[in-house]
Amino acid sequence: YLFRAFRWQVLLKPLKTIRIGPLFSANVVGFSAIFILGRAGELIRPLWVTRREQISLTSSVATILVARFLDSLMLIVLFGLALLLVQLPPATNGVLTTMKNAAWVMVLGSVAAIVFLFFFRSNIDRIVGHVPFVRAASLLRKFSEGLSFLQRGSSLTLAIAYSAAVWITIVLQFWFMLLGMNIHFSIEAATLVLVGAAVGSVAQIPGIGGGFQAGYAFCMTTFFAIPPEQAIATSLAAWFLSNVPTTAVAVLYMLSHGLSLKDLRTATATE
Repeated sequence: YLFRAFRWQVLLKPLKTIRIGPLFSANVVGFSAIFILGRAGELIRPLWVTRREQISLTSSVATILVARFLDSLMLIVLFGLALLLVQLPPATNGVLTTMKNAAWVMVLGSVAAIVFLFFFRSNIDRIVGHVPFVRAASLLRKFSEGLSFLQRGSSLTLAIAYSAAVWITIVLQFWFMLLGMNIHFSIEAATLVLVGAAVGSVAQIPGIGGGFQAGYAFCMTTFFAIPPEQAIATSLAAWFLSNVPTTAVAVLYMLSHGLSLKDLRTATATE
């Protein structure tokens, strides 16, 4: 979360220079909201920063969107590296082919999205000029302001570097967690399971997960012949260990500051 905060600081800098402390707390609170509320919780981070720092909500959402594209690219890079280094049973070739094809789709989609954002930012005046509705034009312009960092190559490079640091840290955390559960995988094997769990977590039931556990158990049983009972049991433990500590810290932070999620209702006032 600290590396995420540094990356977000880079993305937000053209809008406002924000200290790391508030961005760190916003990430912890925001990700705990995702664990509790599902993907609807993605809006909590931009809402939280909008409320505390008085910046445009639409611009803040744009930075979150870019961060997610960068996360997708890093995840695919990890997947590719894991496949190069892990020896998998020949029987899994069909599954691997499907996963590789899906990975290429994700790569192309993420790259296309970033290219589109570059184009959108560079041509915002022309685009807005063709929008007949004042409100819509205003929202589009504010969204483009959240992409201002794209005008600086150094900012994008730094954001990519922080993204790499984020995912290296996540890989190490996941590997240590597996070792702690007496699953003695290599770091590249742990990375492959992490990728499966991360992709699965895109579809999760609020407060329960589901997608994380399914992706984790699938990789364990398909690629490493782990018994289903052990795969399912450790998937539950992994989900708990990955999510509950963050939620606990977020709750303590909010209680200590006299805050609640209801406070975010005022975030849209700046719009």
